[in-house]
Amino acid sequence: MEFVVFLLQGTYQHHKELKAAQGIKITAQGLEHAIAGTQLYVVGPDDDLEDIKDEAMQDMKTVMNKIDKSGEGVCVQSSTLGSLEALLEFLKSPAVNIPVSGISIGPVHKKDVMRASVMLERKKKEYATILAFDVKVTPEAQELAEETGVTIFTADIIYHLFDQFKAYIDNLKEDKKKESADEAIFPCVLKIMPNCVFNKKDPIIVGVEILEGIAKAFLGRLHEVLALAAELPLEPYNGVGKGWGTLSN
Repeated sequence: MEFVVFLLQGTYQHHKELKAAQGIKITAQGLEHAIAGTQLYVVGPDDDLEDIKDEAMQDMKTVMNKIDKSGEGVCVQSSTLGSLEALLEFLKSPAVNIPVSGISIGPVHKKDVMRASVMLERKKKEYATILAFDVKVTPEAQELAEETGVTIFTADIIYHLFDQFKAYIDNLKEDKKKESADEAIFPCVLKIMPNCVFNKKDPIIVGVEILEGIAKAFLGRLHEVLALAAELPLEPYNGVGKGWGTLSN
């Protein structure tokens, strides 16, 4: 392994060893497998190589333990191991509580988008996302994300990532409400007003006080929903109030 010190003039000085703190560039074989932010260990003549390997992997094991064991969650991408660990710690905090299913270090590539797209197959669109902290997104990855429906959030500040994801989740919830508005049943608690029983059968016509929920116009069987005649002035009827309507089978 060779240490190279970068000078401001644009040239390098080569050194066999370095002391104290200096900015350096390391040239060696297999560095493409190195993870930015991990510790650098020097194996001495009396050291056990396997023990050093285990110690070097300890940082990654700590990070991997923060991944949700259910396999469902967002994918997280960061520039270094240290920033990745900080982001995972933030997402795991009780105030945030966003599950993570996959992690990676470095730019977002197509393989990262494909991994995130698995959540779409599981019908978990809210988790088909990549939270990219302080990293770039390759054009190929962005194109694939648009094709598959994976959402990529990028930011240089952790809190901004959370704000983007929260807004995304809120929009998804609102879209689901709109999609199911025609099918959803909105229960409410009614109290019959004793002096307002106008007809006891076929149809039952009574005055009611709305104690809880929202009274809306429905059609359906009596044991499923409270059917209120659509022509009566009960919709929308929010909170506590009074009104009258018909009950029918």
